[in-house]
Amino acid sequence: MLQQTWTSRCLMKFYAVVAASPTSWESHKIAERIEQRILNSNPVMEAFGNARTLRNNNSSRFGKFIQLQLNRAQQMTGAAVQTYLLEKTRVACQASSERNFHIFYQICKGASEDERLQWHLPKGAAFSWLPNPERTLEEDCFEVTREAMLHLGIDTPTQNNIFKVRKKAMPLTFGRDNG
Repeated sequence: MLQQTWTSRCLMKFYAVVAASPTSWESHKIAERIEQRILNSNPVMEAFGNARTLRNNNSSRFGKFIQLQLNRAQQMTGAAVQTYLLEKTRVACQASSERNFHIFYQICKGASEDERLQWHLPKGAAFSWLPNPERTLEEDCFEVTREAMLHLGIDTPTQNNIFKVRKKAMPLTFGRDNG
């Protein structure tokens, strides 16, 4: 678990304990559900927002702001998570020994042959936006990302739309015209 994830979890637990009424088991359960939902977002955020850089295999290229929502009795009733990419240019350009965002490698390594065809990612193709594909990292776990997306309410058809490569947007480098 990343340090920032661990810190977020500790702070949420602390606030849930301090803010929850001693007689309200329901408040405690609501706070736990909110905490779990926020933590379930981490594999998705890491897949779409982290990349291998010169200094770190799992470098966060995004920022995250978590706002805990309280009722008048100061009990946690919800949370809002806002994220933003710090490095949008990474999609189009990386240093020679760096990699793009983890999600691209997860898809190429973890999708079934049928999914790859459906998403316009033929096996064995080389993609200009996918440098250093031979490097395998522990972050290349597509099933963990897909499961986290399901827990967040992103169903399989929606996931398929997210993973589908638009033919014009992502040119292949092996010389064929795919557009």
